[in-house]
Amino acid sequence: MRRIPSIDYLKLLLAAGVVFAHSILIQNNIVNWSFLIGNGVLRSLVPAFSVLSGYCLYVTYQRGKARKWILGLIMIYVFWTIFYMPLWIRSVTGVSDVMRNLVWGPMHLWYVAGLIVAGLFLIALLRLGDRLGWGLWPALGLALGLALFGSVNAYRAFFFYPDMPLEYYRNGLTVIFPFSAAGYAIASYVDRRGLDALPRAGVIWVLVAVFFALRLAEAVYAMRYGISPRSLPEFPLFAYPAALLLFLGFLRTNLPQPTQNLSLWSASIYFLHIFVIVVIRHFGSNSLALYFVAGVTVPVIVAVGFERIMPYLRRSAGAKRALS
Repeated sequence: MRRIPSIDYLKLLLAAGVVFAHSILIQNNIVNWSFLIGNGVLRSLVPAFSVLSGYCLYVTYQRGKARKWILGLIMIYVFWTIFYMPLWIRSVTGVSDVMRNLVWGPMHLWYVAGLIVAGLFLIALLRLGDRLGWGLWPALGLALGLALFGSVNAYRAFFFYPDMPLEYYRNGLTVIFPFSAAGYAIASYVDRRGLDALPRAGVIWVLVAVFFALRLAEAVYAMRYGISPRSLPEFPLFAYPAALLLFLGFLRTNLPQPTQNLSLWSASIYFLHIFVIVVIRHFGSNSLALYFVAGVTVPVIVAVGFERIMPYLRRSAGAKRALS
């Protein structure tokens, strides 16, 4: 299956959106407009990222490299968990807290921890489906069940059990796995039928506009319960299609081949933006605009520098091996 350039642009857009969302939360000054944008638009970032991850996993799984993909994710998770340890360790009060952070994922790394779990689950169900001749149905059936379970649990927590830990309904199995399974199914469909079998880009973007308008209306309704990070859970019939359609919209849109490594840029933005914002806060700034601009541009500069220095490092390593 050929690489589609628009997917790289989507990665960059989603990474920038994550920076904006975290900038709002870290600034800790949620007002009407940021609440509406956060609940009406930015809540779709993680589901869209999950769909994208499942879509990309399809090629990896078909090439027999699923194990390597999981091990790579684990290595990335371990590295960045250690990198951010000076920040998340501050809230730790004992061994159980350390274990909780490592299992669920500290700070924004919860997505990586959840993706590892979701990936393992999806791969196991794909192999089960292959063995039984049921194809994707075991994965898709369980994905639907877990998505509904997560939504019900989120509403239970909001209305009846406000002390329920966030991880009980926002985790790899109830959020990332269902959307990853959907992304894998989309990739399988495109591989068999081709992109032209999907609806035209114009039709999809109209639907994207409709569902995100509904999501904004939902956010307006949620304001009656108060403006805070703990807001009314998403309505599944709006939330799930919005994320899937956003992904499909980019998939069907013809965009030019990027001249830069946008995948590396987006990864750098995701992993480094919290560090950049914390450094800015250390010097006394609480500017949302500065958080966002620096949280995007500084990691991009780091990524570009990394790309430029890597050939020299490879040549240097090769020369040392030749001399030894």
